[in-house]
Amino acid sequence: MIRKLQIQNFKGGVGKTTTAVTLSHCLALKGRRVLLIDLDQQGNASDMLGLKVAKNQPTLYNLLVDDLAYDQVIVEARPNFFIIPSDKRTAMAENIISAQPGRELALTVRLSEVSGFDYIVLDCPPALNVMHNNALLYSNELIIPIDMDRLALQGAKGILDSAAELEKVFKYSAGICGVLPTFIDRRTNITHQVMKVIETRYAPKVLPPIRSDAKLRQASAHGKTIFEYDSHSKGADDYRAVTEAIIGQEIDAAVSAPSNEPAQYVEEAR
Repeated sequence: MIRKLQIQNFKGGVGKTTTAVTLSHCLALKGRRVLLIDLDQQGNASDMLGLKVAKNQPTLYNLLVDDLAYDQVIVEARPNFFIIPSDKRTAMAENIISAQPGRELALTVRLSEVSGFDYIVLDCPPALNVMHNNALLYSNELIIPIDMDRLALQGAKGILDSAAELEKVFKYSAGICGVLPTFIDRRTNITHQVMKVIETRYAPKVLPPIRSDAKLRQASAHGKTIFEYDSHSKGADDYRAVTEAIIGQEIDAAVSAPSNEPAQYVEEAR
């Protein structure tokens, strides 16, 4: 089974895109074949990888609206690491599929033939919208980054609440791969306060934390991942630990996530 990881929190600035890109590259470096899907119209995932989306480059829009096959819209970003890029037309695609039957399953339908990947990672904008619902129904696991701000805790709760609402309708819910503490600075009181809440509320699903590291920002500004920019940095070490923890889950229960096929709804949406 392909592990499909949605990276989401309704609060912005918690490190969702950094996590999506860095985790994807680290998994690829570990020998996994990875597809990253950028669901954000800002297209930051491509920018962080130093990829420029040309005007004639097929994107997520063409997958969702023009029915292009997934292998016509993917771009090889690094060895073993591919991306479906996004741009401002993603907002147009969302408006179009919002008026269609089975709108919450558009992504599941369009990607039903995907094969040959070990992981699919979905980078999501911080919004409760049709694209978010599509990601929830397509993914089989959630990674929820939470920075050291109590608003991020509220954003995480919002994700789980929306997943519960969808489960009532579609009888399907993604499991939690992990809650990821980000921007950790042990010198501050707020870090200790928020970490205590995270560890109490989400144990044993808490992933190894990501420390604050300016080199993560510097790497993205240079169109590189942290492993290319400074492989000995705190950020590189921390994301390696997260990746090892996620790979370790492959052994535990052989990824006993739901089947990701609310089949009767998928057929109705075709």
